[in-house]
Formats: sequence, structure tokens, C-alpha cells
Amino acid sequence: MHVLVLGATGYIGSRLVPRLLDAGHDVRALVRTPARLAAHPWAEEVEAVQGDAREPDDVRDACDGADAVVHLVHAMDGPGYAERDRVAAHALADGAAAAGVRRIVYLGGLQPDDDGGRVSGHLASRREVGDILLAGPVPTAVLRAGIVVGTGSASFEMIRHLAETAMGGPPVLPLPDRAWNRIQPIAVDDVLHAVLGCLELPSEVDRAFDVGGPDVHTYRSLLSEYAAEAGLLRPFPVPVPLSAPRLTARAVAALTPVQRGLAEPLVESMRHELVCDPEDLAALDALIGPPPGGRTPYRTAVRRALDGVGAAGPGPADPPGSGPLRWTTTDTHAVAAPARAVWSVIETLGGAHGWYTVPGAATLTGHLDVLAGGPGVVPRRHGDGPPRLVPGEPLDGWTIESVDPGRRLVLRAAGRLPGDVRLELAVEPDERLTSRYTQTLHFTPRGLAGRLAWLAAYPSQRFVFAVMARTLAGVAETRYRRDVSAL
Repeated sequence: MHVLVLGATGYIGSRLVPRLLDAGHDVRALVRTPARLAAHPWAEEVEAVQGDAREPDDVRDACDGADAVVHLVHAMDGPGYAERDRVAAHALADGAAAAGVRRIVYLGGLQPDDDGGRVSGHLASRREVGDILLAGPVPTAVLRAGIVVGTGSASFEMIRHLAETAMGGPPVLPLPDRAWNRIQPIAVDDVLHAVLGCLELPSEVDRAFDVGGPDVHTYRSLLSEYAAEAGLLRPFPVPVPLSAPRLTARAVAALTPVQRGLAEPLVESMRHELVCDPEDLAALDALIGPPPGGRTPYRTAVRRALDGVGAAGPGPADPPGSGPLRWTTTDTHAVAAPARAVWSVIETLGGAHGWYTVPGAATLTGHLDVLAGGPGVVPRRHGDGPPRLVPGEPLDGWTIESVDPGRRLVLRAAGRLPGDVRLELAVEPDERLTSRYTQTLHFTPRGLAGRLAWLAAYPSQRFVFAVMARTLAGVAETRYRRDVSAL
């Protein structure tokens, strides 16, 4: 089958394309900037067509020769997104009909049962797009999903970072009362299964299907169950009888990498109970079969995301901030000495040689540990004798994690810090007698305490590690000049 994908570089699209290729389909992608495909390992295996999903001529040309179209275009990138999605839906309905496309599959959003109140703009737009496509002459399957669970999904990243921020914070966590509304999440693998299966539906199937996992949760329990699966503490949630989606969206944007323009429509949709119609789930299973092993429970989907397994893991084009929060600082120095001279300094770090940094910072991990409220670390080094770096052995307040002799050393902090600290020291030759030294500190915080510790320690640790990098490079140059002059 020849399948056109609109939104191939997005969260779902970038994970769907390799599944389509594995299933033997020919894939075409309509993209405004074909260069964006280069980030994906499958870029050379698809036909890239440059164009805009809102331009009728571009869409009609892209549909030419396609058997089916998967529509994954969701603007939601600022004011007027509903109009942009409406225009794209009409362009596809008309273009697919003109080109003789036999099937459209659209991924939309779950809809509330009770429309008595005003439906959120986000969900209303998703429903409108589905209605436009269903009203057209091309048989359409509209898949209505709630929160998709997987790294890179905006809704899931909100859950991840809110849960991880709450850990280590106050024992009571205030949440808006709408956090007690129910939602039926779905694993990203189950979404991909549904999209692929719907491509093969018979032409008489022209309808919408709710899709979801086997569990129904509240938004509060999504946070709690994520925390349990991630091994985090779970503060006691207290409902706040205040409906302020804009204020809540600002708080979400401040505590997570999700931008306010995206957080606001997602938070607004929390006012609704979004639960699948069981008859829809049964009807779709009867047509395409359930996912292998059955629908994925929420905590299983969370575990796959935490472990980075398959489609639930990170993708090359995921939005910034996807995945666990990780802060990084890097110092790079050009060294007027060969790489072996720099490595000779790296391999003698610690113990009597010290760490080439600010006097009084006895060990770097001890410095960070004290700043984070810990007791500090007593200096300790592996046995005496010639320098040797062995993975798993202690090196003052660090543990040696990995060694690539002559090129790279990775240390993991052994102190009682509210997070994971790694120090990477690497050297690469520039020319025969010069090299480049790069020193990178990675910090993955645990909970609110870890975030506050980093902010409190940042000015001091930045100075300490910058001094270390500059001094280590200088020591390598001095020793090399001395050795050369001694010849």
C-alpha cells in the first residue's frame, strides 16, 4: 500500500513511519521543510514531498497515487490553531477525493459524554476535524485518544515533570479540583497499532472509534501511579476548589518543559471526563484485533517510557525537554599539548594530586554534597601505585563509571545528593601536537529538592568546575613543555 503521512515529523508520525515501512508499505511524507526529515533514521526510505498541509494544491498533489492518508496534523501552536486545523481538514478531504484515495485515518481526541457545558477549544477542534473528514466522500476512520503515554508526548511530559518536581517537596500537594476528573490514557504502541490496523479497514467502515488502554484513572492518580512506577515519594493530594486554567497553565509551564501555549489547551481539557465508549473499543478490536498481548496498562506504558523501550522511548525529533530533566554545563579548552599529555593528567586525578581547582574544595563531590545539605564526602582513592582507572572503583568522592583509555573518563558522584551527578572528561587530538579538552558535568535532579539544590549550588559549582578545566589544561601544557625541554 502507498501511504501518505501528514505530520510525519511529529511525535506520532515519527514513530509511525518506521512501523509502516516494516509492514511493507511505501511511505510518502508531505513536509514544509524536507531537511527536517534528515534527523530520522528512516529519512532515505520515504518519498519526501515539499508542501503545506493547509494548501489545497499541495495536498492534492501529495495525494496523487496514494492508497491511504494518515492525518496527524495538529496545530495547537498559538492563537488561531482551530482555524488552521479546519483549513487543513478541508484541504485533505477535497484533495484525497480528487486523487482517488481509498482510506483516511485521523488521530483526534477523546470527547466528553456530556456536551451540556462548553467543550474545551482543543477538544472541539479535534472533533471538528474528524467531522469534516467523515463528511467527505473518502472512507475515514477517526481514532479518538486521550493522553498518549510515551516519551515526547506533551501530556505525558507534563505528568512526568510534575510528579518528579513534587517528590521531595511539601507532604501535601495542592491540585485543582478538576484533577479528580477521569481520563483513559493509552500507550503510544497501542496508538500505532490502531493506526496501522485502520489502514486495512473495508470501505464500508466510515466512523469514529474511541481508543484507550485498559485503565481508567483520574488526573491525580496518573501522577501518583507515575510516581510509584518511578520509585518516587507520593505527597498527599489536596483539591483546591479553584478553576483557573490559565493560572494552572502558567504553573505547569514553570515546572515542566511544556510551553504555556501548549499547556493551556491541555489544562483546559482537564475540565472534562474523557473515558472511552466500551462498545467502540470492542468494535475496533473486532475489526483489526487487539494489540499484541492486549491493551497496555498505564503503569506498563510508564515503565516502557522510563526504560526507553521502543516507541515509548525518546525520538530524535522530540520537543526540547522531553525525557528526564537533565542539566549540563560544559567547559572546552584548546590545549597546546598532545592528547596523551592531557590524559596523563586526567589519570592521576584525586588523592595527593587533587582536582586542580579552588583550594578548600577538598573534593568536588564533597563540595556539591555540602551545598546540597549533605555531610560532604571524605577523600578516598583507590590503592597506591601506578595510576590506573578501573570501572567500579572509588576515586575520592566519585565512582569510576567508564573508561576509554586515552580519550574519555566518566565519574559518578557517590555523595548523598538529591540527584544523579556525572562528570565526563574527554580529550581529542586536534593536530599532531595539540588537542581539545572537554569537561562536562551532568546533573539529573530528584524531585523539588534536587532542582532547588542545583539552583543554589550553580554559581559556586560553575566556578569550581571552570577553574578545574582551565587548570587541568594548563598543567598538561606545562608538563608537556617541561618534558620536551628535558629531551
